[in-house]
Amino acid sequence: MMPLATFSDGKNHFACSQYGGDWAGPDGDRLTILLGLLKQLPAGSLNLHTFEDFLEFTPSVSVRDIIESSTDWRIDDEASFYLHASMSNYIVAITTSQVEPNWPSFGATSYDEEMKEQLQQQWKSEVEGVSQGAYVSQAQHTIATPSRLGLKAQVDRQQLVWPPRQLNATGERIESASEQLSETATILTWTRLSAAGAPSEFSGRAPILDGVSTVLVQFPEGPKGVFMLADDERKEPAIDASVRFDVRRLYGQDGMMHYGLKAMLL
Repeated sequence: MMPLATFSDGKNHFACSQYGGDWAGPDGDRLTILLGLLKQLPAGSLNLHTFEDFLEFTPSVSVRDIIESSTDWRIDDEASFYLHASMSNYIVAITTSQVEPNWPSFGATSYDEEMKEQLQQQWKSEVEGVSQGAYVSQAQHTIATPSRLGLKAQVDRQQLVWPPRQLNATGERIESASEQLSETATILTWTRLSAAGAPSEFSGRAPILDGVSTVLVQFPEGPKGVFMLADDERKEPAIDASVRFDVRRLYGQDGMMHYGLKAMLL
């Protein structure tokens, strides 16, 4: 799960990133912090309350869909657990009251303040509009979200298929994703794109991050997939090493933020 700082008093649960309340990390925000917190708690029903009002950018699919695709929690307007987000800090809370809680203070891992400012500005520019080297339509993104975020594979002739697709190699339609893949996978190969060689979607952030790393992994069930490493992952990948997955920001497009799974080295 996303490295978090958490606090609980029994009824109320709070979380921020490892960088403290002032920053959610290079590819994080209040939503990714929330998803990390939800994975640490027993699943239940959650009232979104006013949470969506505190997101910096509009997600390309609904917050409900992202939560229900990537966790075991369900969104229910009648739920007795309420979701809160701090207006001034990157802290989220799950409480039993609709009243905004008293926000705790958190320690923080040190980070580069200049890099933080550059990345925040670059995310804003990216969402407002950059060229897309591999444009994915909104419809395609919406349809694929449950299986991509939930690591759900399709069955095609007794083999598992992931990422999701509509047709197999012979042009036959494949049934909807139904089989759960493992939460970890093994690196088959990896590459690090230079700051100058990254696709246009990431060309603004790549120089700030000193390049972008991607890994080709294989799940124990068979399917393979390509994932970016999380932007705050500083260790170097290695063939045969294991990774797990977190939901992070991927890129901005058409005024919205796209979220997806990124790899974290184990």
